[in-house]
Amino acid sequence: MNAVPNERPEPVHRWVPGTGSGLSEILACVLPSVRAAAGNALEAVLLSGSHATGEAVWATHAGHRVSLSDLDLYVILRDEAAVPAARRALRLPEARVLLRAGLAGPAEAGFVTLDGLARMSARPGTVELARAARVLEGDPALLARLPHWEPGAISPEERLRLLENRAFELLWARLIGSDGLDALRAQHAVLKCALDLAAVRALGRGELPATAAARVSLATVLGEPAGSPSWLAGAWAGLAPLWRAAVAWREGEAVASTRDELRRDWCAAARGWAAAWWAETAAMSSAAEPFPRALEAAARGSLARRLRHALRALPGWPAAQALAQRLATSGGDASLRSERGSPLLRATAGTPELRLHGVAAVLVLAAAQAAGEPALPAGALHALRRLGFPRLRSFDDTARVALCAWGRPLPADAGAGA
Repeated sequence: MNAVPNERPEPVHRWVPGTGSGLSEILACVLPSVRAAAGNALEAVLLSGSHATGEAVWATHAGHRVSLSDLDLYVILRDEAAVPAARRALRLPEARVLLRAGLAGPAEAGFVTLDGLARMSARPGTVELARAARVLEGDPALLARLPHWEPGAISPEERLRLLENRAFELLWARLIGSDGLDALRAQHAVLKCALDLAAVRALGRGELPATAAARVSLATVLGEPAGSPSWLAGAWAGLAPLWRAAVAWREGEAVASTRDELRRDWCAAARGWAAAWWAETAAMSSAAEPFPRALEAAARGSLARRLRHALRALPGWPAAQALAQRLATSGGDASLRSERGSPLLRATAGTPELRLHGVAAVLVLAAAQAAGEPALPAGALHALRRLGFPRLRSFDDTARVALCAWGRPLPADAGAGA
């Protein structure tokens, strides 16, 4: 199974459902659900992300052309009051239906008004929306009305959140599997993470080049972030092969990964992630050890804000507890516990969302330190307890629960992929 050449950029007519291209078939599958959720408030549907820029990753699987990249849609509504109703009403096709249409990655549709877009903070997604969005439905002149964000306006907080989200992607890549289509998905997630490490490095200079190749070029020139600890020696240099592979994948060159190659690339991405994360957390922590530093990053922000959020349930957290219970029951482990401590005590450790991000950071940092298979050393276990996370038997079990709470549970039959 190899990546196959993709047309860059795709002509406008190829986006129209029914014209026979891979993307048009995907859109024909997704757009009816978007229209139904938006109803009469629909003003426009915009294509964003790599499918809009022409850098989406396509591969062949079982004789069919499929996209491994996310399908990102912004659905512009006329009325602010219609936004929450549309979000509740959206029912995108199931993954198996999307795969038959040619989409092997996730599909996401965000509902917003133009005024709502203007209120959004600058982040990589909004910068790219203004640069490269394509109108699928509605008046093409709407593009001129989009707010424009500059890369230099992207805050350190947004850079750190991008890194934390990529930590979850790495955990997902480790667990999804290493055979067939799952191997392609895992490798794509690893390479996507590596590219975003280059983007974060560029954003530290207030820049965000438009293409993957340009971001890698700038990150290479800028070199390793300052201040990495000795245990991360060589981590940044280890990203170079991943960057080359990621750019080649987006340009249509074949990429084949064995199980051992995927494991090697995953470890290199985890160590590169740790180096980037260390630099981004330098302003909020002077801790010399990784797990205390992860706790300080999770507790960022004012105590008042943490207290306000202390009693609010984290979306997906009950599902995570249920999954944890199933994992414990299947192994006969009666010691499993759900979130620990009082709401006030948990509030000092961070908001629910940032504590979950802290869990992902702890896991990837533990993997970056490991000489072999990732494990949970005493420092990591202490940090997880402090973050209020369930006590589980292994690194992989903890990662599965964290992914479920993040909103991306693994299929029941998923195996370790790296």
